[in-house]
Amino acid sequence: METKTYTTIDLRKGMGEILDRTRIAGEAAAITRKGKTVAYLVPTEWFEQMTGRQRPHEAQQDAA
Repeated sequence: METKTYTTIDLRKGMGEILDRTRIAGEAAAITRKGKTVAYLVPTEWFEQMTGRQRPHEAQQDAA
């Protein structure tokens, strides 16, 4: 899958759409400022797999 690139201005103008594309379509996004990548926006599942973390509400349910 190809990572879509957005500038910080794109992010400010279209944050809702970019978040939806990441959450719903599972697309990663590179965020750039002055031509340099400053951050990546990835689907929650990708992050959780890489870090071994769970979502906060899931961790609370497991503890009960």
